[in-house]
Amino acid sequence: MCSSYQDSKSHFLLFRFTRVYRSQSGSIVVGVYVEEFSLHFFLQKEEVEMSPSPTEKEAILRIIDSIDGRDDDYCAHEFNVYRWLVAYGNDEEEAAKALKRHLNIRKTIDLNSFVEKVELEEDELNKYVPIDVIGQNHPDDNKVLMFERTGKIDISGLVDNVLMHKFMQIKLKMMESVHQKVVAAERKTGRQSGGLFVMDLDGISFSTKLISVLTGPYRIMWGTLFDHYPQLLQKIIIVNAPSFVNVLHSACSPFLPDDYKEKIVITSESAIDAIQKHVDKSFLPSDLGGELPRKTSLPSAPFPKTNKKEEKEKVNLVAISVPAGKYVVQKFEWKKGQEIEFFLHNESSFHYFMFHSEDDTRDMNSWREMTVGCERPALSQVDSWKYTVPSNGFYFIRYGNHNSWYFSTTVNTNHFIYNENGVKIALTPIEIFNI
Repeated sequence: MCSSYQDSKSHFLLFRFTRVYRSQSGSIVVGVYVEEFSLHFFLQKEEVEMSPSPTEKEAILRIIDSIDGRDDDYCAHEFNVYRWLVAYGNDEEEAAKALKRHLNIRKTIDLNSFVEKVELEEDELNKYVPIDVIGQNHPDDNKVLMFERTGKIDISGLVDNVLMHKFMQIKLKMMESVHQKVVAAERKTGRQSGGLFVMDLDGISFSTKLISVLTGPYRIMWGTLFDHYPQLLQKIIIVNAPSFVNVLHSACSPFLPDDYKEKIVITSESAIDAIQKHVDKSFLPSDLGGELPRKTSLPSAPFPKTNKKEEKEKVNLVAISVPAGKYVVQKFEWKKGQEIEFFLHNESSFHYFMFHSEDDTRDMNSWREMTVGCERPALSQVDSWKYTVPSNGFYFIRYGNHNSWYFSTTVNTNHFIYNENGVKIALTPIEIFNI
């Protein structure tokens, strides 16, 4: 059942059309042509009660049975599985396949514990790209309010200096926090909940680097999060929309899942005016016109710079060429408890996955995904992180260029272990092969 109302106050914005496309080299090209027109936005509020019908309840049980999930705590909460069913258009087979992958990731990285990770909470990166998870939105509703001052983020500094692995870890922690609050709200009310995400674009300036961030790190970040948290956000409200918001929308919309495109509301209203149509004052921070004594986070700027040349000279990276349409796989044999230090740098995007198998086999169907595999954007910095080996066996690191038809890509990487004397030793793969 769905009901909605339309606010009587409308907003007119003058737009300048901009074409955004990729050159043969893969670089972003922005071309502006001067036709302008008035675009009429209405701020809408939709109250959508998504509850599974008797037929959908049967489908949910079939999905759970198909992945042997009867005893899984995640699957015990009906709305969790229902979100996957809706996200995949009631295609039970595809929903089950994606859910099974997610349940594996929840176990391999212990996703339930992410909200308690103090080191992620205290990491300096949070100050530069904060998202506030505020809580309930209304006494008569059960949505979870999220707020980001997107327009105040140092976009240029972010793309030049961010380390993608830590960035994704922090955002996974944020989404897992929202997920757990949503589940708690659903158990309390018996109704489906979800995130109400407000993005404030006040202060944003147009630049080609902004487009690069949206089509690179932000596209990949949100794409990965939507892969593992489908239907978790019930509405995305973009406030203080600038005159070039159509350019941003054009850059992002091709990468948004169809079900999320319908959840986006865009308005030129201020954050205070727009947000109070969806959130009761008693649940709003004081700087958003509410009664809570807390305030929302203001992103720190500028983003701290890293000496790129110095970072690259610290480690001896090995170049791996990945042919168009192929995967290249490095095979290692590691022991439980070993701490491996990873280094990675790429100047064009590729897909990065790590798998484990007790047996020495090239059969990818028998490999278990061990980290959140995803596309990696082209970034300036050498990314690095440490990984504690959870089990004895063979580890397969897969570099993917399978979406390219013509061009190969180069990934620069290396892996190290420290001996008892603290000396860093480079690890040589047992084997490197193409698939």
